[in-house]
Amino acid sequence: MKPIISPWLIYLIDLFDDLRELFGIASILLGCAAVVLSIIWLLSSMDYRQDEKPIVTCKKYLKKSVIWLCVSSLLFTTVPSKDTMYTMLVLDNVTTDNIQAIGKTGKDVVDYITDQIDKVVNDKEENKK
Repeated sequence: MKPIISPWLIYLIDLFDDLRELFGIASILLGCAAVVLSIIWLLSSMDYRQDEKPIVTCKKYLKKSVIWLCVSSLLFTTVPSKDTMYTMLVLDNVTTDNIQAIGKTGKDVVDYITDQIDKVVNDKEENKK
């Protein structure tokens, strides 16, 4: 018997949720790096007796950190959360015939199936520990 929801989709949802967390952490770290590099660049540019090499190096790293900050922030906002992915998966597999057979509203069905998926995923995580 073929499962309605592939176990690989559950794995991918968990993987994307971890990636979302990674992009969030990267955004925070890159934001801090951009602030620190901006301060160093401003302080270095105020000292006219100093060599230009640190200023150029600081500007180069500041540009790179701002670009990666934008990329990681964009990816963080576009990757949906775990709950959203479960809801999308359930809504893709639930039909009006299934809902009428159960006799509940659509929201009740989605909530029930999402809870069951969470229970299965959490049971697997507890067994790994």
